[in-house]
Amino acid sequence: MTAPRFAGIDAGGTSFKLAVASDLDTVHAETRIPTTTPEETLDRVGRWLAEQGPLARVGLGAFGPVGIAPGANHGRLFVTPKLGWSGIDLLAPLARHIDAPIALDTDVNAAALAEQRRGAGQGVESFAYVTIGTGVGLGLIVSGRTARSLLHPEAGHILVPHHPARGRFPGVCGLHGSCVEGMVCSAAIEALWGAGPDSLPDEHPAWEMVGHYLGHLAFNAVMVAGVDRVILGGGIGTRPILATHVTSTLDQLVGGYSAITEARGGVEQMVRTAALGPRAGMLGALLLAMDAAA
Repeated sequence: MTAPRFAGIDAGGTSFKLAVASDLDTVHAETRIPTTTPEETLDRVGRWLAEQGPLARVGLGAFGPVGIAPGANHGRLFVTPKLGWSGIDLLAPLARHIDAPIALDTDVNAAALAEQRRGAGQGVESFAYVTIGTGVGLGLIVSGRTARSLLHPEAGHILVPHHPARGRFPGVCGLHGSCVEGMVCSAAIEALWGAGPDSLPDEHPAWEMVGHYLGHLAFNAVMVAGVDRVILGGGIGTRPILATHVTSTLDQLVGGYSAITEARGGVEQMVRTAALGPRAGMLGALLLAMDAAA
């Protein structure tokens, strides 16, 4: 009896990464398709999937903001910074090529799911996965499952107390200026410090400042969602020095409320660097498909 084949789509603003697998350890095919126009991109994705033969299910982890709840907005992008993609239905163009059901979630929730099964979230029932790169996104695993609502968390856009080194820097977020994303994304680091994050050494003061903002985001995730761990991912988040600064800020913010850290085995247990790197989104998309078929 042939094992069922599942497809995963990690849909990003730069490219769509696709894979077909029987399980996470048996990947049959992979490809990457540049994100151009919606029509061209989704057509190429659908055609590639159709060429892979019968599929039991497809998992799609999508950039957003995107409707992930059942209903009229399911699979539809809302207003997005990705030029030409606002209002696009991600699912209907794919359904023209394949007849397999599609399980949809955000790209960051999919990555969180992968970290739960194979990475830094193993053994942790509730945690936040924060990806920091061109933007800041947050995925939530609560009681072992991804948190879902009519939209999804947008914690990158929360407003927190500013770091003194900010000066008069207005932030780069087109919506909120100096929200967390507007202060720590790659464009913000380059605008404020005159160099991209890859060019800054660990001892550069930028990292302490980034840790300040992400530490406040982590504190809010712990206090509001009750997560036991915050996992840092993405091109910026996986820099090891950042976890040190986030942990320090979180510890300061917890202050005398020691129950917060004692219940979780100490503040050092509450912040981790993601373990799966850039493959987290793809593995998570495959897990969306496999879990939906279970």
